[in-house]
Amino acid sequence: MTARQPAAPMPASLRATLRTPAHPARGTACPHCHAQPGKPCTLRKSGRLLTSLHPDRISVWAIATAVCPACQVAPGTPCHDNGQRLPIVHARRTAEAEETAA
Repeated sequence: MTARQPAAPMPASLRATLRTPAHPARGTACPHCHAQPGKPCTLRKSGRLLTSLHPDRISVWAIATAVCPACQVAPGTPCHDNGQRLPIVHARRTAEAEETAA
């Protein structure tokens, strides 16, 4: 049996292109798990890092950055449905925020 040659290290330029960009909502604090801006969301009990963000964090980010096409509220104002505040934002608002961030 022959010894295997160690692999060459990956160049930094190639490594940077392989990383998926962080979601722009990661720049806000998470109201669910209290992760600080720039840090990943975690599970509350175990502290395990999550690969995705909590929906509440995305909602807070969308409220802060986008106008809602569904209920026509300005950035900073939560979505509503017939005067009743919604716990999360309309899906169209999240899509609008993601389009503007791209």
